[in-house]
Amino acid sequence: MSWDFIIPFLKPIEPFLRDPEVTDILVNGSGRVFVERAGVMTEAAGVTVSNKSLSVAVRNIARILGDDVNEETPILEARLPDGSRLAAVLEPCSVGGTSIAIRKFQNRRYDVRELVRVGTFTPPVLDLLAGAVTKGDNILISGRTGAGKTTVLNALAGLFGEHERAVVIEDTPEIEMHLPNLVRLEARRAQPGLPRSSAPECYGFPRSRRYRLGD
Repeated sequence: MSWDFIIPFLKPIEPFLRDPEVTDILVNGSGRVFVERAGVMTEAAGVTVSNKSLSVAVRNIARILGDDVNEETPILEARLPDGSRLAAVLEPCSVGGTSIAIRKFQNRRYDVRELVRVGTFTPPVLDLLAGAVTKGDNILISGRTGAGKTTVLNALAGLFGEHERAVVIEDTPEIEMHLPNLVRLEARRAQPGLPRSSAPECYGFPRSRRYRLGD
């Protein structure tokens, strides 16, 4: 993805937005910047973003994405065009200054055999999970941010055939499934005259695989 439409508002962190090795960029209310590479979080020495610049950046990015953020609705949760996720909180909800977090979209997809090769699964664990998928058992995937929950879910989705129907329910679109019979549902954000709704349940979707992913 070209980051050109948000970079003008976030020039101090432009090198990290363009760096393919960086997966997460965090700017705290203090203006200090942290980046994650290969699962290791480090501070970007000598890089800071002023609170004024951050607040202006968040408002402009929200406007470009067709959203709004202000004192009444100080939280922005957005999905960038390439699938990257951006979350921001304005002050005073973010104590000490506006904060922002960017999770960059990773376009590499792993199948289950690759996850065995890299050590995510052992062969016996894969056999157990494959059997659970075949039988339609419930599977709970949990872990910290960046642990690989979505990667595992996408890989497991590759284990069932084209005759399966899948319903994906998300608060923010994140899962990348390529299935012929797929229904995607998303929570409705608060809008003028309409309250925010939680991601809907799958009532009315019989005989479907159901996936719900939350933070």
